[in-house]
Amino acid sequence: MGPIAWCNRIIRIGFYLLFGLTPLLLTPWNYELFEYNKMMAVYGITVAIVTAWLIKMAVAKEFRIAKTPLDIPIMLFTGSQLISSIFSIDPHVSWFGYYSRFNGGMWSVISYVLCYYALLTNLDIFSPSAQSVQDESQKNHSILRLLRLSLVTGTLVAIYGVLERLGIDKNLWVQDVQNRVFSTLGQPNWLAAYLVALIPIIFAFPVSLFTAKHPQKETKQAVSLLLPGLYAAAALLFFVVLLFTRSRSGIFGFLVADMLFWILLAIKLRITTIPAIKKQPLTLPVGIFHGMLALVIWINGTGTPAVDRWVTFNGWREAAAKLTTQKTATNNTATPSAVAGPALEVGGTESGTIRKYVWQGAVNAWKSSTKALFIGTGTETFAFAFYRYRPAGHNLTSEWDFLYNKAHNEYLNYLATTGLIGLGSYLFLIATFVLWFIRHWRKETLSNSLIVRLALFAGWCSILVTNFFGFSVVILQLFFFLFPALAFSITPHALTVRHKEMRMPQFVTWLLFAGGMLLFIRIALFWYADTRYAQGYRLSRSGLYGQAVPALLSAVHLNTFEPTYRDELAGAYATLAIAAFEGNNATQAAQLAALAVQESNIALTTSPQNVNFYKTRTKVYYTISSLEASFNMKAIEALETALPLSPNDPKIYYNLAILVGREGDTAKAISYLNKARELKRNYRDAYYALWVFYTEDKNPKEARAILEKYLTEVDPNDADFKERLK
Repeated sequence: MGPIAWCNRIIRIGFYLLFGLTPLLLTPWNYELFEYNKMMAVYGITVAIVTAWLIKMAVAKEFRIAKTPLDIPIMLFTGSQLISSIFSIDPHVSWFGYYSRFNGGMWSVISYVLCYYALLTNLDIFSPSAQSVQDESQKNHSILRLLRLSLVTGTLVAIYGVLERLGIDKNLWVQDVQNRVFSTLGQPNWLAAYLVALIPIIFAFPVSLFTAKHPQKETKQAVSLLLPGLYAAAALLFFVVLLFTRSRSGIFGFLVADMLFWILLAIKLRITTIPAIKKQPLTLPVGIFHGMLALVIWINGTGTPAVDRWVTFNGWREAAAKLTTQKTATNNTATPSAVAGPALEVGGTESGTIRKYVWQGAVNAWKSSTKALFIGTGTETFAFAFYRYRPAGHNLTSEWDFLYNKAHNEYLNYLATTGLIGLGSYLFLIATFVLWFIRHWRKETLSNSLIVRLALFAGWCSILVTNFFGFSVVILQLFFFLFPALAFSITPHALTVRHKEMRMPQFVTWLLFAGGMLLFIRIALFWYADTRYAQGYRLSRSGLYGQAVPALLSAVHLNTFEPTYRDELAGAYATLAIAAFEGNNATQAAQLAALAVQESNIALTTSPQNVNFYKTRTKVYYTISSLEASFNMKAIEALETALPLSPNDPKIYYNLAILVGREGDTAKAISYLNKARELKRNYRDAYYALWVFYTEDKNPKEARAILEKYLTEVDPNDADFKERLK
């Protein structure tokens, strides 16, 4: 086997792995079990594919790249991300992605674009005998193996979702995974979006069988029953698991994809002039299948109470019971309702309310400056932008102290982080593919290729819908770029391949191979570094700092670019410094304290806009202030530096109050606490701290007044405050 054949094999296997393996990847060893493994796999596979592609061109002495309908939009989109990354408020995050999310950084964008062009330039390798196959449908059949592989993988993911519903791993997760399954995707909405994108493709294959012009006579009956039945069962499985996710965005995405596929197909079937296709009775099987979906909803519900009360058996039964109760209780007198506790204590804030504040923060960040207006705060820097520009009203939600590293709306996320240029290029990319599809759909006659393209388009559109209420993850971003690529690949005359002869010495091939291997090894080391960081992080949370430090140091040595590792190491060093001090080892304590400050300095030099790093720095100085009292002032300085980066964070004001109180400045501490209470009027810790400071300041009147204010305006049932009031 020659080098070109080996390269073809690597490229082909690489794409099989992208479609078939990526959604399944998760490990128990990483800090983020799901997305990190998927992103690292995409990086590694992309390196293998692109290296093989380059070597193939070098050996053939010919530069080859496909010319596609999305060339200009992709160029503009990639350029907008690059500009935003270069002028980012945090270039490290813009290039590598926010740690724990990863997808969306500049390197990931480059990977998806390279995969798009590598697939379309090397289409011929997906046919077993590309040179001898002249029939276009046979070549289509070969490329569609990628979609069939995706369906097999999706089925495995869905089966695991059913097992989760049955409780197979209910003791492994903090989340109630039986109530909202997430399978191998890591989050219910991501699982829902993934399944919804694949459901139209499940529809396409049995429909292609029904509309085939010349099925072989001896296999017609078996094919017409068995294969469509299997596909229908798979679609039903996907839909059931979709309901198990209780994802409203997923259900809405399914409705859009389902209507797009069947309505556009019905239009084509109505106007087709092919007699063999016109005779196929699709109405009955489609009606039966959707009746089955309706029955599943009738039994299981959609997970949205406002909808389920009208479309489920339990909803109708409860409505009937309520109506009966109302009739028998007409003479009863109403009783006053009891005073409820604080909303944040009784239950979580409705997701729509939280999303409203997150979206408002995205808009605030976008409008914050002329630079942000056009190129945003920087690719993937939403976490820092939201801290700085989040509305104060968000402090009254149940997730008031949560970190949002995405806008929970892909379009607003692009607007905030890449500005009008980034969002505009993204929408232009979307619009170009939509217009391309409409143009080709209108002028082409019904065929198996058109049906598959319709399914790809419907699944792709579902991603646009689910992204409106959330954000893309690794597998969805792959689909966003590669679904259009697959659609182009089975469209006659949609692509041309540009050829250009090139001459280069043979050693270039070996340089390319060596470069690819070095990149692959580096990615593997980055993955291993994350496992060491995860180990150190968990040991630190268990109080085993002496064991955590070697693991964290290993992570730092393996990936010196990642400031998150150094931030965690700084906290571990600080705690060990106090342990050494309490063990009467002042020299070691001083050395460990210096190392803690040094690691914190490096982390903040790399990521100076990261509020959490300043909070860690504050904790470090506060911890080692036992060694030297002046470190308390350093802790105050760290928080004061963080304050402009997160001006509406009541916790920063609260912690500043505690620190300045240690310095004896009671008046300033009270001022900070009142500001914290102003930002979050139900902030119990701030009320309690005010009571403490007023009491210590010999001001019982104000101390009593603050307790009364909390009991009157926030929670009249707080037993501890009532006792202190006595």
